[in-house]
Amino acid sequence: MKSRNRISTACMLALLVWLSSNRLETHAAQVEPGQFYFGVEINGVLCGYSEISIAPMAEQGKEMILLEQTTFALLSALGSQFNSEVKLTYHIDPATGRFTYHDSHLSQGPTQLSSVIRIEGNTARYASTPGEPELSIPLPLDVILENTLWFPHLQRDFVTQSLPTVSYDIFEVREAEVQKSTYTRIGTEPLQLAGESSDALILDRLNHKTGLKTRIWLDTATGYVLQTTAAGNRLSCRADPSVVNRIKMANLDDTLCAKVGVVIANPQAITYMKVRATLEPTGLWVTSEGLNVPGQRFAGTIHDNLIEGVFEIEHTRYNGVEAPALGADFGHDASLRSYLEPEAFIESDDLVLVAKALEITAGSKDSWEAACRLSRWVAQNIGYAIPGGGTARKTYDLRAGECGAHAMLLAAFCRAVGIPARVVWGCMYAPSYGGVFGQHGWNEIYMGQAGWIPVDTTAGEIDYVDSGHLRIGVYQSPVTALNPRKMEVLDYSAGTARRRPTRELVAAPCDP
Repeated sequence: MKSRNRISTACMLALLVWLSSNRLETHAAQVEPGQFYFGVEINGVLCGYSEISIAPMAEQGKEMILLEQTTFALLSALGSQFNSEVKLTYHIDPATGRFTYHDSHLSQGPTQLSSVIRIEGNTARYASTPGEPELSIPLPLDVILENTLWFPHLQRDFVTQSLPTVSYDIFEVREAEVQKSTYTRIGTEPLQLAGESSDALILDRLNHKTGLKTRIWLDTATGYVLQTTAAGNRLSCRADPSVVNRIKMANLDDTLCAKVGVVIANPQAITYMKVRATLEPTGLWVTSEGLNVPGQRFAGTIHDNLIEGVFEIEHTRYNGVEAPALGADFGHDASLRSYLEPEAFIESDDLVLVAKALEITAGSKDSWEAACRLSRWVAQNIGYAIPGGGTARKTYDLRAGECGAHAMLLAAFCRAVGIPARVVWGCMYAPSYGGVFGQHGWNEIYMGQAGWIPVDTTAGEIDYVDSGHLRIGVYQSPVTALNPRKMEVLDYSAGTARRRPTRELVAAPCDP
């Protein structure tokens, strides 16, 4: 097995960049049409740019603002190179700053994802790929419908009213749901970008569901974003048109993995591991209870998704005892219901996937045998590729994907035959780079009284996971990222021998 297969990404890499431009007036007819450019840096490397066009438009006889944005980046991760392109469109009401229409199109290697959102009163109509049913999402009366450029609610509350902190219910277009975020005033400073001077208000934003943190420099005169920074050493700021010809490839490994300097030749034999870690993950709101699960103990602190403490990992191997019958009814348990139903990226009701899952599991004596058959099929028939197919069905069609794609396909297969399954993520030890923990995704499959059983098809562990798997939580969001600051192996067992490192080792990011 190639060691890089053990340090693969658990989510789609989508770059949605916050941008700025010249002042818009309060009526669309007064908008000066134009194009504006912004640079995208990762780890200090100018790897991408955004181009934005602004123009007046009419929508059902009403003056509106048309915002069109294209973001392009040259990226590499874990030895694979790929281009990422995101195209966005917004129809914005100039009187409120709220959008009434939004579409997005992501192209990343073989991955193609699209969505359309229409706002009708207090309802968001959301549709993803063609043929998928439209979702109706209720919106609170005071919901904020942000775009990537103009933030009049921040200008009103922090510039005009000088408030120190404000929390908002924001409709997040990437997850198509309302999430709470808190903005906090940090200070002000003059900012010189692309030959223009601005007075900037500095705000920190914290999303209370995903843990995503960003720092924003807002033009006090216009309510436009001038610059943002985010975890993973990411920066976007105003630039001149020459940015298009100056980009270079950036490596994402820093946000995916961290070196620990301890080499374990056979990681699949790891039966115990003790790890000191400082992590600042995004993708879910981390709690101590969520880190303490069967096979894993955590002692330490968590503050606004910053994890500092010690993990002890000791996964036991399930032997299938008292496994539920195949076809057992789990629907009466509300806590399991969502892990039996289709969802974004996990199309367990797709007729092709259902037929294949039934074919693979035909004649299985119980749910565990069926799950192992499905797991073995994914491990043997889905190759490894970054980026992957993006969804379970596309991964099945391509016969290739990264770890998240493997896990989504197995979850879809299991749900298709009535077995509760979910995608979980965190990081996993690999001997690459002299010993490393890399961001990774795998599965947990529900086996009745035995609870949730972890398996990892990407690593070829079709009926177990080794104890080099450090679990953060259930996959929830496309902004999932490990963001390791430092990690240290304190102790481990591989096979029958236990060895304690002879020196303290502080993790360094993976080399490109």
